[in-house]
Amino acid sequence: MHRSLPIASAILAILLGGPAAAQSCYVHSEASGAVPAPVVTEKCFEFESLDDGDAMRWTCSDGEDVGNTRRELRDSCPAGHFGVCSAPMTAETLANEHSAGSQADNGTWPDQVPEQARIVTYHYHASDRAQAKIDCERAGGQWSR
Repeated sequence: MHRSLPIASAILAILLGGPAAAQSCYVHSEASGAVPAPVVTEKCFEFESLDDGDAMRWTCSDGEDVGNTRRELRDSCPAGHFGVCSAPMTAETLANEHSAGSQADNGTWPDQVPEQARIVTYHYHASDRAQAKIDCERAGGQWSR
């Protein structure tokens, strides 16, 4: 199955769905074997200006491809973060929360997410806090504490 089909379905659900309670996704990652440990090992993200619980449930679901990452759907992100990254959301963000920035206008995706939609990621534990900030800004985000 082509990867964009599930993404297109999620986008349509977002655009056609009604308001839902805000939700967040708490993520805990661990290193596995020969691959380097992730820079950020604990984080939580929320979608702003995107009122659709189905999108968060879909993005936060644990899949076989996730490996040593556990995801937990929550009502909100907890306190105690060392930094926050706020970045513009794109359709690809629904499949990969690391994807953010400008949306392509070349017809790559069947529909666009709302222009004001953002992904806000709270960082709790990282092997390199400075790198977490750099990664945020390189993806088009704004870093704050």
